[in-house]
Amino acid sequence: MQTCLVGYTPDAAGEEALALARTWVRAHGWSLVVCVVAPEAWGHPSLAKLDLEYANFLAQHTQAAIDKAKGLLGGTPNVRYIKFASASASAGLLEAAKQEKADLIVLGSARNGPEGRISTGGVIGEIMHSSELPIAIAPRGYCASESAVVSRFTCAYSGLEAASGTVLEALGVATAMEAPLRLVSFAVRDRQMYPPLVGYQAEESLAEAWREQALAALERVQQQLTRQQPPLAIAVTVKETWEEALGSFDWLPGEMLVLGSSRMGVLKRVFLGSNANKIIQASPVPVMVLPRAS
Repeated sequence: MQTCLVGYTPDAAGEEALALARTWVRAHGWSLVVCVVAPEAWGHPSLAKLDLEYANFLAQHTQAAIDKAKGLLGGTPNVRYIKFASASASAGLLEAAKQEKADLIVLGSARNGPEGRISTGGVIGEIMHSSELPIAIAPRGYCASESAVVSRFTCAYSGLEAASGTVLEALGVATAMEAPLRLVSFAVRDRQMYPPLVGYQAEESLAEAWREQALAALERVQQQLTRQQPPLAIAVTVKETWEEALGSFDWLPGEMLVLGSSRMGVLKRVFLGSNANKIIQASPVPVMVLPRAS
């Protein structure tokens, strides 16, 4: 049985992470581990009243968070709740995921972004750049019914040979979840890319050439995987901004966008390039980032 570990905090981000994790475990037989990370108390014996009060406060706070998570998940099956003491939230979650032999880490978005979008704050960034596991992030305000499942996976495909591993991994995830897979390629026009004297017509011609090239690459992948299940769809777009590019696709309720790590990152680690960060921030649906494969 595969395991999904949720980094839970007793706030809106924690609720959003639980809602996303529940879409994985309820209909597909995954086990769910809800992890609450608390600061480490001093590791040496102490008779100081302040030390004892602080330790009691941490224990009460952690238990209250777990009780709240239990209330939110209700009768969700295959759930365990754990407490983990660590010097930092990111280190604690990564160590807990390792001990629990998790297959996926689920997080809620940071609070400094707009509603309906993802913001990768300090803790999320630290986890993503250190994790050897896929990371799934829920947008701000994300919610899902108790019976919701992942309806479709959309994999962003650059067309480069190095990205083929991401496609195969996304296909494996979609197959395991019994959900369809869609491959998409998109580009954003850089307004500084072409000198003013070149003109809009030349820019549009280049954009159209890229669109045709990207579509041809997607069609080749589609043909190579025609015998695979689940069904594979493709789509291409060129827009002025990342928000427009991702907004031009149709998104199903319960859909998830899949990205691969940057080639600049360490093998078997999650690492985002500048474009991937922009894509995540513009995504209207939850995002899963896969570690870079060898």
